[in-house]
Amino acid sequence: MLKARFKKHLGRANSRALTIDVDLKAAQGITVLFGASGAGKTTILRAIAGILAPDEGRIVVGDEVYFDSAAGIVIPMQKRKVGYVFQNHLLFPHMTAEQNVLYGIRTGVRRNPRERARELLLMLGIEKTADRLPHQLSGGEQQRVALARALATDPSVMLLDEPLSAVDVSTRSRLLEEIVSIQRRSRIPFLYVTHNHSEALRLGDSMMVIEKGRVCQEGSPMEIFNAPRTASIAKVVGTENMFVGRILQHQFEDGTTIVGVDSCRIAAPLNALPVDSRVTIGIRSDDILVSLERLTQISARNVLEGVIKNIFIDVDKTELMVSCGIDLKVSVTRSAVRQLNLKIGSTVFLLIKARSVHLLE
Repeated sequence: MLKARFKKHLGRANSRALTIDVDLKAAQGITVLFGASGAGKTTILRAIAGILAPDEGRIVVGDEVYFDSAAGIVIPMQKRKVGYVFQNHLLFPHMTAEQNVLYGIRTGVRRNPRERARELLLMLGIEKTADRLPHQLSGGEQQRVALARALATDPSVMLLDEPLSAVDVSTRSRLLEEIVSIQRRSRIPFLYVTHNHSEALRLGDSMMVIEKGRVCQEGSPMEIFNAPRTASIAKVVGTENMFVGRILQHQFEDGTTIVGVDSCRIAAPLNALPVDSRVTIGIRSDDILVSLERLTQISARNVLEGVIKNIFIDVDKTELMVSCGIDLKVSVTRSAVRQLNLKIGSTVFLLIKARSVHLLE
């Protein structure tokens, strides 16, 4: 178990100062620290690792106190049982893969360090790279060596700072599976920093959203992505459609509240806010279905007629921009675009369940 409660005042960057003020716990499993660039995620890892010292607070891993400002305890980085995998690998360029892993093995911890290094390289499927230098390795192989070196310290907690940002999509997918497998075998807490939605969903047993140096929401990744508490969190986790409207009426028999946004009436889950209250709603693009016909015998409370204004095709995602009184982004597959013959100017009907409309603070 990792318990960290500390503050750290940082200097000004981009004309603003940032103060890290967190209270977090991470048990066995993978805890994702999620947030935009500059939110303070990496600084949190650096403080836990001992790369920088907080101004005040306490950091405990298991029964070991790494930092306690009140008791004057500051354990140096090299004496903390922390594995750290950096975004850019930071392998020693003059050392082979095996030598890089050997560097991480603590003196006296293992009777046969070379056997341990080979074991880790084998576990990560890169035993054939043992005698190669980092520049002779692919990006994925370099990242595996970095993982092996971090594991070689026999850590009590593993810190991973966007470790897969520099590898290609197919390699990233394989490494995600390996990271999950390694964590399950090691049975220690993993803190994993990312701002990638798919990584968070695939890896996270739990997730903390970091904003301006603070934990602003925590829970399972699916809970947070599906129900962000505030408009700022919704923006961070990728809720593409956010609108300001007013509560028009409560339909108690249906369990819905009708929100007016421009010329649209949108049904949301029933709430206790007074009629005419100003509210912000969020709708994920993945939660909207597209039909070529107006369907009636369906459970979705919202059926909005609109016209496709634009179609955006990316490597792993296709989005429609549909005008239906408001402009809504809608995620679809490429096959859906082909099969439904969707084009700019096509008339479509958007189906949105009431529970997919989130009221944001």
